Amino acid sequence: MHYALAEDLCCSVCQEVFRDPVLLSCSHSFCKDCLKRWWRERPIHECPFCKKISVYDPPLNRALKNLCESFLQERVRRASEALCSLHSEKLKLFCLDHQQPVCVVCRDSEKHTNHRFRPIDEAARQHKKELQETLEPLKKKLKVCEEVQVKFDQTAEHIKVQARHTERQIKEKFKKLHLFLAEEEEARLDALREEEEQKSGMMKEKMEALTVKLQLSSCCLVVPKLFVSLFLSVSAVHLFTWEIISLLLTE
Repeated sequence: MHYALAEDLCCSVCQEVFRDPVLLSCSHSFCKDCLKRWWRERPIHECPFCKKISVYDPPLNRALKNLCESFLQERVRRASEALCSLHSEKLKLFCLDHQQPVCVVCRDSEKHTNHRFRPIDEAARQHKKELQETLEPLKKKLKVCEEVQVKFDQTAEHIKVQARHTERQIKEKFKKLHLFLAEEEEARLDALREEEEQKSGMMKEKMEALTVKLQLSSCCLVVPKLFVSLFLSVSAVHLFTWEIISLLLTE
């Protein structure tokens, strides 16, 4: 039962007992820091468990926080009341040489001869202090890493915004260029059609003028022939007439 309760009080992200648990709209709870890290790595604020999107900042789950604190206190109490596996006595002492909790019987045993001991509560406080001192630089490094991560995220978002802005500019410029090329194409085709019509008209006029000249040339060749034929005909008539007159005069 104690194990089942511990599972219910564990964050599904870090797999540890909840620390400052917050409640999402989907009724799932997570450590506040775990959820922040989860959302920082993803563009959408969704539940790590059911993937439902969360619109608002989740509130602190006070009931769950109180329950977790009570559970941790009970676990510490149970640990402080742990029994020695050899003598079934309470572990009230801490052997500094072996770095392990012992009972009063262990203290007097040959195994711990001339060893140094401290009350287990005092040793726990000392270890806790040392652990905090060890964790302090790590917390600072973690904070620096988180700040760097935030800056990286901001820079990445800025790059995306710039890329979208540049993309819009490129599309607008090419749209204008396409419009200009279409208008230029239409203007050149119109000019080509106009030039074609002008040249076709000029060729037609030249052909008509050439036809007229050919017709006039044909007339010039026919008229002289007619005049020669007429002249020869008239001459023959005159000659015939003179011959008749000569004959008449001779008689």
